[in-house]
Amino acid sequence: MLDEKDLPNAVDLYLRAIAEGDCVADAYCNLGIIESKHGRTAKAFDCFTRSLEHHARHFEAPYNLGNLYFDMNDLRLAQVHYELAAEVSPSFPNLYFNLALVLSINNESAAAIGALIEYQELAPGDERRKADELLESLTKSLAALQNSRKG
Repeated sequence: MLDEKDLPNAVDLYLRAIAEGDCVADAYCNLGIIESKHGRTAKAFDCFTRSLEHHARHFEAPYNLGNLYFDMNDLRLAQVHYELAAEVSPSFPNLYFNLALVLSINNESAAAIGALIEYQELAPGDERRKADELLESLTKSLAALQNSRKG
């Protein structure tokens, strides 16, 4: 709760949890998010990988690693981490939206459409609409590409 209010005590409490062996993977992941928010990318990477050391199937660590790689414009590694997160927790809608963005930037329209459809199936009602425009654009692009290959 302190972390959500952006209070400095959150870092101390996460470090204490780690020292006491209490929810270590979650604590490292949350520290990584804090480090990322403050622009300390290397420290954020370290925290997320330490999270995975303590719980290899931790969902939020690869998801947040994907976000960091996306922010750094390393789309290949962002995609890999989003796909790993999907293997661990296939019911988290936002990872499919982020994956669709990566795939669409890489001109992988068919795969991006699949990811957006998955997002729309999982997302709550109002959030589904944010994918509509991207989905329409990708569908048109894919159709145009297929038509150009026929001609």
